[in-house]
Amino acid sequence: MMQATDLTRNLPSAEELLRAIGLQRSRSNGGDLLGGVAVFGAGMLVGAGLALLFAPTSGAEVREQLGSKLEEVRERVTPLTAEAAKGATRAANAG
Repeated sequence: MMQATDLTRNLPSAEELLRAIGLQRSRSNGGDLLGGVAVFGAGMLVGAGLALLFAPTSGAEVREQLGSKLEEVRERVTPLTAEAAKGATRAANAG
């Protein structure tokens, strides 16, 4: 007589089932997070630029403010992009 453990031993794993129907489990190494952070940062830049453009100041003042804000953002983002690149490299080498 066949027991339940014998039946379960003969069943395919979830990975085998997914592969059989042409699907595969998604493996994420933080790429989703990095993309979300990039979209958020781009949204912040666009919002800041629009706020400056619609503020009641002269064109010269707006350009000066934009230049200083862009420099601040560049100083903040440069170390973050370098760290993200290192993390992506580590993830690619580990995977």
